[in-house]
Amino acid sequence: MSSARNTKNDEVKNLPKEDESFEEVTQNMSLAQVDDKFTVPSHLSNGVITRHYIMQWDNSLAGLSAVPENATWKPLDGHYDIFQSTTRYAPNCRKSATRQGNLSQAIIVGMKLKKITSNFPCQLGLKIHGAKGNFYTCNGERYAYLIGANESNPNLDEIVVTTNPYVNSEYLRLYPGMTSKKLRSEGIMRVPGENYVFVDKKHPIVEMMGENQDVLQIDLHGAELIDNRWYKVSKTITERCLSELENELVTNLPMLNLSQFNASIHRPYGRDWDDENEVCDNISQRDLRSRVMTTNRRATAVIQLTYAFI
Repeated sequence: MSSARNTKNDEVKNLPKEDESFEEVTQNMSLAQVDDKFTVPSHLSNGVITRHYIMQWDNSLAGLSAVPENATWKPLDGHYDIFQSTTRYAPNCRKSATRQGNLSQAIIVGMKLKKITSNFPCQLGLKIHGAKGNFYTCNGERYAYLIGANESNPNLDEIVVTTNPYVNSEYLRLYPGMTSKKLRSEGIMRVPGENYVFVDKKHPIVEMMGENQDVLQIDLHGAELIDNRWYKVSKTITERCLSELENELVTNLPMLNLSQFNASIHRPYGRDWDDENEVCDNISQRDLRSRVMTTNRRATAVIQLTYAFI
């Protein structure tokens, strides 16, 4: 059965110099953690978290065939706080007595596989939430990594998620927390039966409308603000701007929902866990083949995850 292990928090324990402020020390600690293969914009530098997570699967091939959900690793219920922090749960936040951070709104900066060990007698395809993967099979399967039979690689340093260029987007700095799900629900007030809506002046499509007034045939500068907050905008223009923003920007933001974080192992090429091909090659004795399938195995993967809360 898969189980969640303790997380190693790689926070640097540097003592402050007398002439250093708390903010300077915090920034130095944050920057010291980030892998040099990843890029962190200045507006996130004080809030970046780098941690190692141990993902482990203990089971037999027959056991995984009987209970396939045991091939998926995830933190145990009540332990998703392994992703949260007391000091870096939001930009420029104060230290908290408890771990905090909106798990559904994390920005992924990068991810590495640091260690792989497995005594499974067959290849395993590894899938990780947030990592699309760059290992493809001929039948279209896609994995973050392909674990070899009986692989032992304690010094692996494999990048599985590189820094997305949208991490540096001004959108993340100007509109923190405005994800694609919130884009249509927050800052837009709909009026039943009318062909217009009210749009908050701080909503990101207002900037888009301001830059494309000629194309949209509107005069935003001369428009009257209702209650010094709302623009009255036609549904057609609002929908056009929302669709453009979703397609061109928001869907590309490197967001990671840590409340859904998981990893899973699979037998490549669509093989079932109880498929004796590969694992029982050249074994003719029935009792020995049965023992191969029922023997308990272990696979361990250590990932280094670099991320920030917004």
